[in-house]
Amino acid sequence: MKNNYFKSLLLFCLLVGFQSFVQAQENDDQFGVGDRQNEIRLDVFDAAFFSAIDLSYERVNDTAIGYGASLFVNFRDSNDGGYYENFAFTPFFRFYFFNKEDYGAKGLFLEVFSKFASGEDFEFFNNVEEEVDYFDAALGIAIGKKWVNKRGFMLEISAGGGRNIGLDDNSPEFTFRGGISLGYRF
Repeated sequence: MKNNYFKSLLLFCLLVGFQSFVQAQENDDQFGVGDRQNEIRLDVFDAAFFSAIDLSYERVNDTAIGYGASLFVNFRDSNDGGYYENFAFTPFFRFYFFNKEDYGAKGLFLEVFSKFASGEDFEFFNNVEEEVDYFDAALGIAIGKKWVNKRGFMLEISAGGGRNIGLDDNSPEFTFRGGISLGYRF
């Protein structure tokens, strides 16, 4: 009788353990991203060629949707060949397409963004070009491609643009968004 009790207890523990394992696997693969739903990335193109930092955070909602924000800081003056933006905060929302792989939210994406930026632009006053400061907001879209390996490292290439909504008369009419980024999904 003691032997049957031990076998029953062992069988019960194995079933509970197996059920917990199966349920954990369901939760991990519910969206196809596992436990890794946060991403951080750096635009290496801006860092290498323009002395600027563009750091982004993205929350992966499921295999087809992500949202986040980017923070851009320019360390060069606009008349030194750098960007006209000195600082930008860019919230975004992404739709991922043609995603048939594990660890979703990668592949081709379309991004809708808003950008709040300050910087320097050049205006002509009495036939003389003068530098003027501005702050403006923009709405735009971008398209890109993201690759994520099983360890969570990623590469992203994107390009797009938007139109400033005219909060400041000194701001440029259009804005650019894009680059080549390396990052990590955790």
